[in-house]
Amino acid sequence: MKKTLRVILTILLALALVVTAVLSINIELNLRIRRWVQQLPLMGSYETHEIAPQVVYLKEAGVHVEPYTEEVLQINRETGKTHFNAFWLRDSLYTHHYDAAMGQTNLVGPNHFITISDTGEVTVDGAPVSRQVIPVHLQEDTFLPYEDLVDLDMGDTLGIRLQMGTTSGHVIFSNDYLPYQQLELESGQLIFEDAGQMDAYRDRILSLETYIQWRAVREPTRILEESAGGVAVVYVSGEEQITVVTEQGTIGVIRETESRLASMQTIQAATLPEWQPPLDEPVMLVWEAVYGRNPNVDTLPDMPGVNVVSPTWYELTDDAGNISSKVSEAYIRWARENGFQIWALVSNEFNIDRTHAFLQKADARERFIDRMIQEALTHGYEGINVDFENVYMADRDRLTHFINELAWSMKQHGLILSMDVTIMGGSDNWSKCYDHEYLGRIVDYLVIMTYDEHWASSPISGPVASYPWVERGMTALTQVVDSQKLVMGLPLYTRVWRERPSTERANRMTNRSSAIGMQAQANFIANNELSPIWDEESQLYYAAFIDGEDLVKIWIENVETLSLRAGLMHELNLAGIACWQRTFATDDVWPALRDVVFQ
Repeated sequence: MKKTLRVILTILLALALVVTAVLSINIELNLRIRRWVQQLPLMGSYETHEIAPQVVYLKEAGVHVEPYTEEVLQINRETGKTHFNAFWLRDSLYTHHYDAAMGQTNLVGPNHFITISDTGEVTVDGAPVSRQVIPVHLQEDTFLPYEDLVDLDMGDTLGIRLQMGTTSGHVIFSNDYLPYQQLELESGQLIFEDAGQMDAYRDRILSLETYIQWRAVREPTRILEESAGGVAVVYVSGEEQITVVTEQGTIGVIRETESRLASMQTIQAATLPEWQPPLDEPVMLVWEAVYGRNPNVDTLPDMPGVNVVSPTWYELTDDAGNISSKVSEAYIRWARENGFQIWALVSNEFNIDRTHAFLQKADARERFIDRMIQEALTHGYEGINVDFENVYMADRDRLTHFINELAWSMKQHGLILSMDVTIMGGSDNWSKCYDHEYLGRIVDYLVIMTYDEHWASSPISGPVASYPWVERGMTALTQVVDSQKLVMGLPLYTRVWRERPSTERANRMTNRSSAIGMQAQANFIANNELSPIWDEESQLYYAAFIDGEDLVKIWIENVETLSLRAGLMHELNLAGIACWQRTFATDDVWPALRDVVFQ
């Protein structure tokens, strides 16, 4: 009997040692067993903790909580409708703008143009509909009733989706056009409010204390949900935790594990209209700068390789959306006879305050767009080139919405829309005012003004467009914009810099510069008997000399340097090049660039 007992005890001890070894290695199994024990009667308990309801939007990269949650929930209670922020429709390529003076919200995207009045009247693509949609405005944000908007015939194209059947109290919206990561939750999985609570729970069940803990009875673990299983939308933060949004609408965290990461699946999103390049060949554009009179077409040179001309004929003249014109019928005939497409340029005259006022007025934008569409149809332009520069950073979204309105209208007539922007970074009013990524999704071509690296009033002298500067700028853009929509700018000019010691600051130079075209550059080099040298850093030729009190510097553009940079088009898989401007060029430029662009 004693021998049998010793054998049994030996076996039990061996089993205990094996179990201990396994549990010390397999932490996940250890945790599951401890969680099971914690749920036994008198061994501890859970207390489901409810947090205040929130209005949230599930973005691709995380959960966005609406700052106006309390106000929106109150509006929902008062109206019986579920409101969402119209800004969230940007993921469906719909933008909006509210004109307070008119009491009208314009909502436009790739498929439809919707107007919504404050009194509820709605038009879709210009036609009134019977359904009323009454928006609510909270400061700069506009909120739309979900049930009414999706009830429109085209409501599904908006992509916004309300998560139904939730019990958490949260109002959760997602977007059909966004890909989400999903994970099948285990039954009994605890959902914590934050990482702190999750870590505290883990420490507690891994502690060396006995499982029978009166503290666990007195202070039960607070959780948000004990999952019954099901699919959750998940976000990996990289901080050893996974944010989950359960079918019940609970938003919390669980532990990140290798098995969970491996089990995640991406749910394919709905697809937006696919962009097709309007041209079946690379873009080789040149701007025709028309300041006063149009050029005499009899004197215009051959430009082999050029397939698009963009004359600067139109300007926004006031904040009511009126436009001036310098159209030349003779130039149009010349372009047609030579096989060029015409993308007429329209600018804001770089007037920042006029542009600010214009962008805020729905009727002014409509007047501008109608006029430009009519001009294109009347004169047979294939496209319009928008050159809005010097825009307040605060008007960034308004500018984007205006371009979206213009894009929708142009698409109805099969017209090509291109927009001129600077590279990313830089100053607020000249570069950061552009939402490069979003604009790149709206327009047909984003034309990058990769010049004026050192501008007319630059505090230091330097090249107009060095190779490394252009390469960095264009490479960065290809990370956020489809490269086949990017057209790289090339300057057909340079600057002559004159430096002299400052009389106001020690060890400083003062600069002034003048821009000259390529023929004037050749004359300048010859007249001053210069012997340019190669500047390896800028990948340009360089010359300098003393002229009286001035140190004169020039970085030289020629067919070699232009061709070198044009080669980036193939290296980065760009759509083409755009040259500023025709009158600055020498005749040898066009065949040289053609050979690069169409190689």
